[in-house]
Amino acid sequence: MKKLVLILFVLILIMGCKDKYIEGPMVYPSDIEVNEKIYADEYEEFIDRYLDSFINDGTSLLPHYNGKDITWVVESGNAKIENNIIYKNEVSNEYENISLRAYLNDTSYVFDDIELIDPYVGYLITYFVGDGLKNEKLFYAWSYDGFLWYDINFQKPVLSASIGTRRLRDPSFIRKKNGEFTLVATEGFDNPDIFAFDTFNFKDFENERLIKLNTSKDGSMSETQAWAPEGFYDRRFNKYVIVWSSPNDQNMFYSYSNDLNDISYPSVLVDVGFPVIDGTILKVGAEYSIVLKDERKPMEKYSQLFIGYSDTDYRNFEHFNLDFFSGHQSEGPFIIKSGYEYIVYYDDYTRNKFKAYKTLAINTNEFIEVKDEDIISSIESIKHGSAIPLTWKEYERLKEHYDTGEN
Repeated sequence: MKKLVLILFVLILIMGCKDKYIEGPMVYPSDIEVNEKIYADEYEEFIDRYLDSFINDGTSLLPHYNGKDITWVVESGNAKIENNIIYKNEVSNEYENISLRAYLNDTSYVFDDIELIDPYVGYLITYFVGDGLKNEKLFYAWSYDGFLWYDINFQKPVLSASIGTRRLRDPSFIRKKNGEFTLVATEGFDNPDIFAFDTFNFKDFENERLIKLNTSKDGSMSETQAWAPEGFYDRRFNKYVIVWSSPNDQNMFYSYSNDLNDISYPSVLVDVGFPVIDGTILKVGAEYSIVLKDERKPMEKYSQLFIGYSDTDYRNFEHFNLDFFSGHQSEGPFIIKSGYEYIVYYDDYTRNKFKAYKTLAINTNEFIEVKDEDIISSIESIKHGSAIPLTWKEYERLKEHYDTGEN
């Protein structure tokens, strides 16, 4: 009898401790109109694609295209151009919205909705540390150069989810036009939704919500997974773009949003004929590269990183190099620019290591492995990290609230 009571007590305890789903605000897909631009000619199209949505103070502008010199002037906003380099002036805001006019080939073109911001000084890394609610939270790290890492907040979490499954995985920040940031993250494992939070100072988060990504009007989507969301602002369409993956649906997808409080139905981003996940995109000028993971089985044979490339648009990845460069089972890549090099960090998950390769250009597929001793970090565990460059003022706002390990 005592044994029966003990068994019943244990079962009740287990059931009581079982993770519960907590209802919260949910953003459902809707039809979001994306107006494709009509360009006067190839020059306007290329320059518009070349220009970034966020340009740093002191950036050199495109000097010429197709053998034609380009002369730049500030059409609107507090900025100046000297020797083809754009600068803030004495009355510029921290986030200064500007328009630029380019003179080329006896014609001029105006490019709007560009945010002129301060130079970047380093990278904020977001990550989680393992499975289970105590580990599926937001953690921070910081690096100035991509090699020396500082743990932030003594390697303790800075944010926990309070709705849905509360299992916050694969966290990543999206830079917004107004100087704020939105954190997006995978919700648990087999869920069609992602988490989203808004912040200005990286400590105080608001508007916690779930965004349903994996769904469709015609029932063609599995509605089971929305993994590893990342995002960026595309000034050409005045839209935010969230990219994500679902191995049950074989592909990577992208969804548009006006303000990250609404979401479109998904479109296919990458279709290589087999399941892929964890894609991270790098824009350099008018060209796009993507690093992603082969999710085929057996994992011992596949489950490595390879690259894709597009010289036209992130919606048009046509070139893929299926020669793995990571050399071992790996996932969760993210990219940091360090000087003239790009560093691809990833989770070498079967060996529980934080590894990296470096290259001068992602699309060449010419990588050099970074030696373990060249990565200086005391961080014990990083699972699926992501990195976003910050200005000094943005980093100072973070430092006001957390120990950054630099003392």
